[in-house]
Amino acid sequence: MKKFEIKEGLEKFTYGLEIFLTFLLAIGITIGIIDIVLYFFEIFHAPLEDSYDVFKHFLGHTLLLVVGIELMLMLLNHSTNAILELILFVIARKMLIYAETMLDLVLGTLAIAIVFAIIRFLAPKKDFVARHDNIWTASTHVEKIIRETGMDLPAGKGKTLGGLVSNLARESNVSIASGVEFRSDDLCIKVVKAEDGVIEKVMITPMHGEECE
Repeated sequence: MKKFEIKEGLEKFTYGLEIFLTFLLAIGITIGIIDIVLYFFEIFHAPLEDSYDVFKHFLGHTLLLVVGIELMLMLLNHSTNAILELILFVIARKMLIYAETMLDLVLGTLAIAIVFAIIRFLAPKKDFVARHDNIWTASTHVEKIIRETGMDLPAGKGKTLGGLVSNLARESNVSIASGVEFRSDDLCIKVVKAEDGVIEKVMITPMHGEECE
């Protein structure tokens, strides 16, 4: 139990740092939007022979802000798709701004095709971790599960699913082990895998009468 509490504390600290960095990114992106407005004046007043370079810098700056926004989403969601979408925008910016030869365009197009193929055939649709869609990793945030499934989980009892189960175990005075079940309103929360008191996978299913499905 103590080992899990240390892990849970470190996870909360790490998540807090990510939120703080995301907040700083949001401030930087907001300031960067002001520069986009200033670029309009430069484009309007630029001589004809310089307008192409000015507009190219404008596109580069805009796409860089988009990459920053995608980075924020990646930090908040922790999903495979968010990482792949970030890579797509980075490649697109590289192609539009810095590609100068046909080889650059071909390689960029190939890289985008590979990312799309990964999204289509390899990337998981959701952050589930087993053959059943109702099994989650213990590090999954409770708010994320509520948002994606609509399940009425007690979010106030834990930031992550592992923390929630740990608190339910404390309330019930039950040791954490594989196969242990807890009830929360009309939901059955079952520890699928745990080693040395550390929760790894949890199954969440609706109650069937008085029994878990």
